[in-house]
Formats: sequence, structure tokens, C-alpha cells
Amino acid sequence: MAHYAAELFVQCVYGLDLTYDELIATEGELKPAMTTILEQNGAEFIHFEEMGDTMRVQCVFTTYGENLFHAVCDAFAPLMDGRIEARLLYVDKDLDGLHYYTINEKKWQEAVLRMPAAGPLSKTLREQDPPSKKKKLPAKKKH
Repeated sequence: MAHYAAELFVQCVYGLDLTYDELIATEGELKPAMTTILEQNGAEFIHFEEMGDTMRVQCVFTTYGENLFHAVCDAFAPLMDGRIEARLLYVDKDLDGLHYYTINEKKWQEAVLRMPAAGPLSKTLREQDPPSKKKKLPAKKKH
């Protein structure tokens, strides 16, 4: 059975000035582009959910790390041109941290929340398998 280290939640918001036909056309282009980017970065079980002027995306990854997250943001950035913007939340399934990204006008920003250990048992487990020893992708420069 596969082990998935991270889950990604995405919310895309469409500009309110888009007509219904423009929104449908934009969404029709965005979904396959995002699917390709996510698959190229190892995402599995990609699910899209249209919600009027927004679209939600959810998927999982076998790795959790900033290099992966930055690669996805770098690839998504050209798609977020001001008519579309996105928020991404990566959840470490071991609950060690959360990475939050916003993308607009072809640029992205990052915020990170490191989760504290619940107590001595969690701390001991974390010391035995620290995040730095978890599988990571090669280093990549930030945007």
C-alpha cells in the first residue's frame, strides 16, 4: 500500500468580470493545465470541484517538502494572471507542519506553520524520524 506524506488543497478564484462563457472557457483550459503540472510533480488522486466563481482541487503526494511546493507554485504562477488567483494549502500527514501559498499576478508568496510536538511521545518520534530525514526532492531556488 502506498504511503502519502502530503495532501494539497487548492482554491482558485475567478475574476468577477468574467462572463459565464469566459469562466467556462477559462476553467476548461485551467483544469488540464493544472492536472499536467500536478502529475509531473507526482500528484495522485487529483479531484476538481467547481463551485461557481471558484474551483477546488485536492490531491496527495508521496513526499512533503518545500522543493516540491515551490516547483508547483512556479508552474502554477503563469496561469494566475489576475483573472484567476489561487491559494494552496499543503498538509503534512504526520502533522509536523502546514505550508500555505497564494498566487496572483504570476507571483507567489509562502507562509509556513510548524506544528509543535504534542508531548514527550511525539517529540521522541519526531527525533527518531525528523523531517530533515524524510524523502526530499533536489534543492531548487525560490521564485
